[in-house]
Amino acid sequence: MAGESLRSSVSLPTDLTYLEPLEGFVRGLCRVAGCDQRDTSMVALAIEEAVSNVIQHGYDQGETDVFDVSFDVGAAGIVVEVHDKGLPFDPESFFPKEPPSEGAAPERGIGIKLMKGAMDRVEFLNLGKGGKLVRMTKYFRHRRIDSYFSDGDLVESPREESFFGPFEVRAMKPEEALEISRCAYRAYGYSYREFVYYPERIRELNESGMMKSFVAIDSRSSLVGHLALSFSDPDSVIAEMAAAFVNPSCRGQGILGMMNEMVMAEAERSGLQGLFVHAVTSHVASQRGAVKSGFMSTGILLGALFSDLNFKALAGEVRQRESAAVMYRPLCHRVDYDIWVPDRYVSIVSAIVASCGVNGKVRSSPVSLPERSSRIGEGNRSYKVGEFNFGEIRIVDFGEDSLAELQHRLREFRRDRLDVVYLYLDAEIPEAVPFAEECHRMGFVFSGYLPGELRGHDALILQYLEDTPLDLSRINLADKMGQEILEYIVAEMDEREESL
Repeated sequence: MAGESLRSSVSLPTDLTYLEPLEGFVRGLCRVAGCDQRDTSMVALAIEEAVSNVIQHGYDQGETDVFDVSFDVGAAGIVVEVHDKGLPFDPESFFPKEPPSEGAAPERGIGIKLMKGAMDRVEFLNLGKGGKLVRMTKYFRHRRIDSYFSDGDLVESPREESFFGPFEVRAMKPEEALEISRCAYRAYGYSYREFVYYPERIRELNESGMMKSFVAIDSRSSLVGHLALSFSDPDSVIAEMAAAFVNPSCRGQGILGMMNEMVMAEAERSGLQGLFVHAVTSHVASQRGAVKSGFMSTGILLGALFSDLNFKALAGEVRQRESAAVMYRPLCHRVDYDIWVPDRYVSIVSAIVASCGVNGKVRSSPVSLPERSSRIGEGNRSYKVGEFNFGEIRIVDFGEDSLAELQHRLREFRRDRLDVVYLYLDAEIPEAVPFAEECHRMGFVFSGYLPGELRGHDALILQYLEDTPLDLSRINLADKMGQEILEYIVAEMDEREESL
């Protein structure tokens, strides 16, 4: 299965008797992928619940139809999509707004809870006239790096294996994915992003175009570092420079700088509009490196990472949730265009736009929010990032119906006890202004601004924290713009606290 993706789909009538043969098909797919019994059972359970929901709740009583279930089995896991054109469905409606009283009927929404518990990621997508879609992802446990080696094998290199310059940076070869995972372990233990510990997942992301990996090797072709361009979707015009790590025994030899230069040159050659990084704020080393490479702060994601992220030689162990500085570097400049934000954010966004050289005019709009979004919410996305316990919502179609959808998603994320929710709004649409004002009333505060992040349009980023304890004085920022953004966020949070 390495390097291959097995795609298939089935069309099912709205009839529960088809669940049993579907389960047999699912278990067969998982068996072909070589996954273990536990993962197979979890995938089968989630699909059964998703399909049952469509059949039992997706259509009026007596109505019949055919809907589709598609499967994409890759080397690292499986993606399942259940697509129907039945009744509009909101998973929030299956949960009570108040805790059930003693002796009450069994809680609704148990199927959705089972789906989320069984899979690594579950997304509910509104496709407008195209219906609705549930996308579920499961990464197979047996594909992780520690299934290949013991911890001792991962950490220690043979004594005779030293690293010798000169070092070279080039595109990753598929067979090097395993050594990339080992390098990540040596640099971060098991505290880094989950995907880097799955060699097949690294290969899969590169083959799909969602990531372009570059590696540093020494004169004996030993892999000593990794850096990638990561894309939020296949049509992205900007990329994140991500998954940067160097073998600890090679630090201080300029390897990260070499990888930065190569990756940025590749980004320019490929015609990307810009690059961004998420730099930790428990120390300023990575931020200073980004500033030297032409990046400027455009936002701060409060509490973005778990507090157990271990930087070993860099900063020890971080004791509170780690916040991330969003830093952007433009590679090409668009012609003049309008950026729409509420009056309260005009000054800070104008400062950010000026600092990073964006040729946009920041404006506020007197328009009101329409009752219905232009495409009935099509293109809006929300999902939970389980490994860091935060939620992300992206809104590109604005209306009262999109606002209601956001309120439902926020309640769902709060019920799931997520630490923080990040909201990305398309700032090139005037209706983003009244929408963002409503978000402010809901408790969202400013986070930042990122050019080109939403279908090539600029994004206004807001964030919602409820009971997440954060000492903002412990956030360290290397550039003046970052400090101004933090001061603005602190002032807005203080203002909100006083108004409560």
